[in-house]
Amino acid sequence: MTVSVLGAGPAGSTAALYLAQAGIDVEIIDKVSFPREKSCAGGLFNPLLYENRFPYISEIDSKNIFRAQFSCGRHSMVFTSRKPLMKTLLRKDLDWFLLQKAVQAGAQFFTGKKPEGEILIDATGVKSALRYRRAGICMEYDFKTEQEIDTAHVHFNFGGIRGYAWMFPKKGYVNTGVGAYLPQRDIRAVYRQYLEYLAKNNIFNASTIKYRSKIIPFASVHPVYSAHTILAGDAAGFVNTSTGEGIFFAMLSGNLAAQTLIEGRDFSWYQKRCGQEFGRYLKPTRFIQNERLLRAVLERAIASCRSDDRFKKMITENFFRLDRHILAFRFLKNMVL
Repeated sequence: MTVSVLGAGPAGSTAALYLAQAGIDVEIIDKVSFPREKSCAGGLFNPLLYENRFPYISEIDSKNIFRAQFSCGRHSMVFTSRKPLMKTLLRKDLDWFLLQKAVQAGAQFFTGKKPEGEILIDATGVKSALRYRRAGICMEYDFKTEQEIDTAHVHFNFGGIRGYAWMFPKKGYVNTGVGAYLPQRDIRAVYRQYLEYLAKNNIFNASTIKYRSKIIPFASVHPVYSAHTILAGDAAGFVNTSTGEGIFFAMLSGNLAAQTLIEGRDFSWYQKRCGQEFGRYLKPTRFIQNERLLRAVLERAIASCRSDDRFKKMITENFFRLDRHILAFRFLKNMVL
């Protein structure tokens, strides 16, 4: 059996790595050469979980972040964790590292080649926004800096968007961005406004306005496979609907796609296992449709953290996927006390 993996991002390279390690002939095909730039915030949430599932991730040059500030409206809170909240890196470095791992294991990499495999793993990234049940858009950029910044910033509903703005410090860089659910007409104006906000508050000052943009897929139409093709990563819509995080789910789906073929499983097994492994993170939050309700809930939640350290810890761990807490009871308790 020969497998053609389309797309050399985290999903594709991870699938190719495990297939090659199992002795299966695998080719990775991408439309561009590597290393290459990629629109991505470059934050690996819960890095200890990454290293548990994919130990080689610890080899990548990166920066661990233990402190985060969350804001919404007039309110903000800061939490410092004993465990790293996220590992930050340049996305082009991550993709290049994973592709090299796959090639070293025996996969062959080609640019612009016609696939020859009997089975295809489609990891080409997001398709048309119309293909997904819901989609978002983000603008971000890695700015070079000599500043020593150790705090990640997350600003919910910044500029009135249904989403959040962020600033993630990296080694020698700072990634700033804005992500929102579609439709969102003024995303570029909000992005510029956020850069001005960071400078005004002496958090980070970008010398010029630069950005990269991409569509964020949320939950593609099922199934995520056909007779000879398996969709993985963004192509399948495997993105956290609350945070827009997709790298971890891309790597997991790539791993599971490889496992499906190695074990000779039916493709329906792949979709079921993806649901079992990370489906709970892909379920949409019900009140995201109501902009006013979303802002009111988030602003009240952040305000509650000032007098409730446990709630502060729960919100932070939920966001960065260190743990999964049921927030409803704690939130309602803070609302009435």
